[in-house]
Amino acid sequence: MLLSEDIRISKTLLPQVEQLLISRNIDTNMIQAIGVSIGPGTFTGLRVGLSCAKGLSLGLGCPLYGFSSLEVMAMGALLNEIRTGRCLPDYVLPYRDARYGELFAALFEVSGNPELSRGIPLTRAREDEIITPDEFRPPKDGNTLLAGEKEKLPESLVPEVSKGPTRHHEVDSSAVATAWLTQRALQTQTPPPNANISLNYCRKSQAQTKWSDPQG
Repeated sequence: MLLSEDIRISKTLLPQVEQLLISRNIDTNMIQAIGVSIGPGTFTGLRVGLSCAKGLSLGLGCPLYGFSSLEVMAMGALLNEIRTGRCLPDYVLPYRDARYGELFAALFEVSGNPELSRGIPLTRAREDEIITPDEFRPPKDGNTLLAGEKEKLPESLVPEVSKGPTRHHEVDSSAVATAWLTQRALQTQTPPPNANISLNYCRKSQAQTKWSDPQG
């Protein structure tokens, strides 16, 4: 059953996109590509977002690129470090609430400056996964930038962030980073997956866990 908020989002998302384009004086023929987060995240939110992105891609005739929400968060945090003039970290460790007392997390190694690199300056060191707060630890070697909501940061890491070399950047999502990744995909002529994009929930739905497939 959908929550009222989910229903409202599904009805208002496209009108909000239209209003955003109008407010920025952007005509639809100026749009070269569309980028979308494919999870991990909430089931309904991801489905609504991808459906909207696919519809816009088909309607406008432009390529569609999908990115991990954790990669987007990591990229957003890294771009912020560049803007504030800080030294680049060795790793970016994004995380977000997965509910049920768990976290979605991944790990990326920083391979270069985003403003100077031709490709994407993040190399995956760990795939998207679900972990407990006790399992959430930065690498022991190098400097790590944590990217996520501060209130979801495990208490055991708060002293470590205050002392360094671990830093923290408050981020839940980043439209700027999604746009940056999409633009970089166009610049490097990365083939768009378009219709083959699938969502990454990182876990089975409640329907799958409560009711298994019938036997026989």
